[in-house]
Amino acid sequence: MSTKGIRDFRPQLHYTPIMGWINDPNGLVCVDGVYHLFSQYDPDVHHTGPLFWDHAVSRDLIHWEHLPIALTPDLLGSIFSGSAVYDKENTSGFGKDGKAPIVAMFTYHHSSEDGDHSHDYEQQAIAYSTDGVNFTKYEGNPVLPGRERDFRDPKVFPNPVKGGWSVATVAGDRARFYHSADLKNWEKTGEFGPEGNHSLGVWECPDLFPLEINGETKWVLLVSMGPSRENRGSRTQYFIGDFDGDTFTCDGRFDQVEFIDDGFDNYAGVTFSNTDERILVGWASNWVYATKTPTYDYCGCQTIPRVISLVDTPLGGVRLASKPVSDGFFDAGKPSDGTLPGEVFKLTVTGSGAASVTLGNDKGQTFVFGVNEANEVFIDRRNAGAKDFSEIFADDWFSENAVPRFYDGKWTLELTFDHSVAELFADGGTRAFTLQLYPDTPYTAVTAEGNAKITVHTLKSAE
Repeated sequence: MSTKGIRDFRPQLHYTPIMGWINDPNGLVCVDGVYHLFSQYDPDVHHTGPLFWDHAVSRDLIHWEHLPIALTPDLLGSIFSGSAVYDKENTSGFGKDGKAPIVAMFTYHHSSEDGDHSHDYEQQAIAYSTDGVNFTKYEGNPVLPGRERDFRDPKVFPNPVKGGWSVATVAGDRARFYHSADLKNWEKTGEFGPEGNHSLGVWECPDLFPLEINGETKWVLLVSMGPSRENRGSRTQYFIGDFDGDTFTCDGRFDQVEFIDDGFDNYAGVTFSNTDERILVGWASNWVYATKTPTYDYCGCQTIPRVISLVDTPLGGVRLASKPVSDGFFDAGKPSDGTLPGEVFKLTVTGSGAASVTLGNDKGQTFVFGVNEANEVFIDRRNAGAKDFSEIFADDWFSENAVPRFYDGKWTLELTFDHSVAELFADGGTRAFTLQLYPDTPYTAVTAEGNAKITVHTLKSAE
């Protein structure tokens, strides 16, 4: 269960529930300039009951308005992860009075009454809304029936080859793809996997979308993995390849996993539909210690939304890159004088060769990041703050990491810190790290060793 911390750790830029538990972001869709964010939700902060869909909306992806719960459990089961699309052409027939519907597709998780979880099963269902607030479950649910325990997390997207819609789901150690003309009647079209399943376990929360690179359209498949010690808990990997309207094929090899984030606290990331840019949100936690964090009245938050793209790097080839939308909410910055402006700030660090940056407080607690002699970006939260709430959180394996850069020579590191969550982006976001940090008192000082120049950015005042 979430524990009571030494002080208030609730972030400002990262979405959190008013009270209670959240995990996977769901149903990300933009309609008429309004971004809808749904989340796996339990009103009980200790996460002891069935899951609902929390709902919030925003026009800037930073300031969120909480709306009523969108989906609640019923006789078919608990409401697990899924997605949403804006059905502009009313292919589903759910539109009314000239208003096109938002159609959400989600997993029903049915738990066996005998308590034997091996008898649990999952099916896919839909619900719709014409006002963006109130959702009605389709009377013909489930639209993808089944009796498998691990068959979940549908991500719907327009099919540019066959027309209509496709959905990516996961089933055990692979992804499955289905096609539909109306979001209600589905036909299976292909599978991908289990190649590349480095977690040796269940895949979760798929997403499949196109991105442009060098004048060519490539498709990116996201699959969340874990938890396992080898993966440093639960993390999200990506594959780059092609989609022929039926199934995904990968361009690369399967002997090395590529993560969207090399920190410890970014899982179940998926992207918004109906947007010009591809914008991703993940759950800023890790299943191996998520229920024990010292946040008390809430448990769990989402990452800052990130615009993602493909970049051709000199040392790593084509890679996924990300940039937080929060950058526009900070000032142009000033050279560091060694102090930090409160508990929400951004640092831009430029340099070459090996260098490290340290955030510190009056308790001697430090968070360290930088580039080492091996040309690796590294993070170290071993002495960053409270860690006694979880043996796993305190383990060095979940406290420090270093990964190779995809570039030689000069580098730029950009860190956004928000009360208890740090997001670090290296070399234009081709490496990213998300970490929870719980210092007993706020970090007030920043220092650097090596060839590094620090610029400090303060959060702009609300207009």
